[in-house]
Amino acid sequence: MRWDSLGAGVMMGLLAPLLGFFGYAAIYVGAIRPHLDLDFFIHDLFLGTREYQAPVLTLSLFANLALFFTLDRWSLYKAMRGVIAATFVYAVVIVLLLYVF
Repeated sequence: MRWDSLGAGVMMGLLAPLLGFFGYAAIYVGAIRPHLDLDFFIHDLFLGTREYQAPVLTLSLFANLALFFTLDRWSLYKAMRGVIAATFVYAVVIVLLLYVF
């Protein structure tokens, strides 16, 4: 698969927020609440508390922002479109978490 394709951009756009999630989790358990561990953040705070799921996912999308500007720097415009499409998928999930569930 070529790097400058819509499919590659969608895949990168879907995977980058996972890295953003673990980056935010590392900051949360390392600096904000150092007495907690990563297992608490994932299972109790994120999966166990419904009201924190949408805000944490929203913060995780900052990784897509960094990815978008990196792809712009490398002139991979079709992949940038894929990242935008993946961001809209995450936006639909976030809206569903906020208003439906």
